[in-house]
Amino acid sequence: MLMQTVANRLPISVRNLLPPGVQAVMDALDERDLLSLEEIRLRLGRPLELVGIKDHPPFMIAQDHLRHVLAMVTGSSLYAVDQELRRGYITVQGGHRVGIAGRAVLDEGGYVKTLRDIGSLSIRIARQVIGCGKPLAQYMVDERKGLLPTLFIGPPLSGKTTLLRDVARLIGDGHFHSRLDRLRVSIVDERSEIAGCLKGVPQFDVGLATDVLDACPKVQGMYMMLRAMAPQVLATDEIGSSEDVHAIMDVARAGVTLIGTLHAFDVEDLSRRQNIQALLASEAIERFVFLSRRNGPATIERVYDRHLREVAKSWR
Repeated sequence: MLMQTVANRLPISVRNLLPPGVQAVMDALDERDLLSLEEIRLRLGRPLELVGIKDHPPFMIAQDHLRHVLAMVTGSSLYAVDQELRRGYITVQGGHRVGIAGRAVLDEGGYVKTLRDIGSLSIRIARQVIGCGKPLAQYMVDERKGLLPTLFIGPPLSGKTTLLRDVARLIGDGHFHSRLDRLRVSIVDERSEIAGCLKGVPQFDVGLATDVLDACPKVQGMYMMLRAMAPQVLATDEIGSSEDVHAIMDVARAGVTLIGTLHAFDVEDLSRRQNIQALLASEAIERFVFLSRRNGPATIERVYDRHLREVAKSWR
């Protein structure tokens, strides 16, 4: 009975992907380890790696183990998920993401068409951290302007999406700041990681006044939500291309506040990104929040204004 309770700490949608041998390794972990687990990495001919856990029972990964996970992820048809394979990952129920590495198959234009001969899989576990966005309210809400458009910035696995999800929830519930009423939030969830929708229903708590457009390219999705849902706040993940920047500036001109995420290591790295120079020169974003993993995912390190002047740093 105890084993069943501990095993259930692993999200069921992740557990169902795993071959029996890897499930047995999970069953041997204690509750604290399971709660610390961030990624499950399976590499052909090498030991299982559990990111976030220092010690765990050894287990060698064979071809059958990779085939099992791929069959569960793809419904036994790689051809059915060619579009996702082209991006190198597939998002599964609950917002968990399965990264895939193998041999790239190119089309006539030299672009990746799909992946074959899969040799590595990385199952990234998505978890909701209720309340992690609350400390930002004092920096993201202005007495005169209201909610300020904000980007959450950091390296991979720094908790950007986790923080974005919680801020969207707080705003959509009307609990973000005492001066801020409940606002209509639209989430454009290109990778199905923010809300983790299943058949149109968010698996994460994203707020009472929040609408989600799932699995839609974010530029198209931003314009679709502007026209269809009349949001007051628009949230999306992984800003980076010049097309993303132009869409964000259009969102700002429409009077909608954007909150989103962007990959960068620090303010110097951000300043060097050619694709976002127009964004930095505009007033479309007024807060830049830098994250790290120093005290775990979503550790807030520094907050800058639109001129990249420091507003706050390292308060936890």
